[in-house]
Amino acid sequence: MENIILSLLLLKSTTIYEMRTYIQKVLSTVCSDSLGSMQTAIKKLLEKGYVSVTEYVENNTLKKQYSITPEGVEYYKTWAGTPINIQKMKSMEVGKIFFLGIAPGERRVEFLKSYISDLEGEYEKLLVIKDYVDKTQTTSIERNTKRIKEDPALVNNLLEVSGEKNIEQVVTNIDNYQVYMLEYGLERMKADLDFYKKILKRELKEDKK
Repeated sequence: MENIILSLLLLKSTTIYEMRTYIQKVLSTVCSDSLGSMQTAIKKLLEKGYVSVTEYVENNTLKKQYSITPEGVEYYKTWAGTPINIQKMKSMEVGKIFFLGIAPGERRVEFLKSYISDLEGEYEKLLVIKDYVDKTQTTSIERNTKRIKEDPALVNNLLEVSGEKNIEQVVTNIDNYQVYMLEYGLERMKADLDFYKKILKRELKEDKK
């Protein structure tokens, strides 16, 4: 969560609620949008000096805007591009499937049908998002480039971390990899659907014996 927050702050100084909204809309399949988890992560980042906070009043409400510090940028440069820790990608939920054979046949069929239905729902949502992204990618890159250029600190941080010479290329790279993750999600979900439908078919054949 700490690195996700730093990634967001590299793109824009923002409040915890704005970060949470972005995670809910864009990163819900990647990380939790728990406010408690985010508050804990921000507290740790503040203690490490990777993030700073500015308080301001808007509509009679005290708000806190978080920004990445030079120390945070240095840390991020070290973290960005390092290999994925496969161990951290493991999900305890998959353990249910590993031990599903213990359950009665009708419960196994019920489980598989429910899981397939959920996967199909998520797959359809991703298809809608992918269609929207394909239609708006160029405009999105132009809009984000313009926004970032208005904040010299953001420009400097992104150029330093990325090693690129112009902010247009940085924004294009960021956008491309976000699309790659969307494509990965679609391909993985399609493979999961094919696989679990195959298992369900076997279960239904067993029921007929």
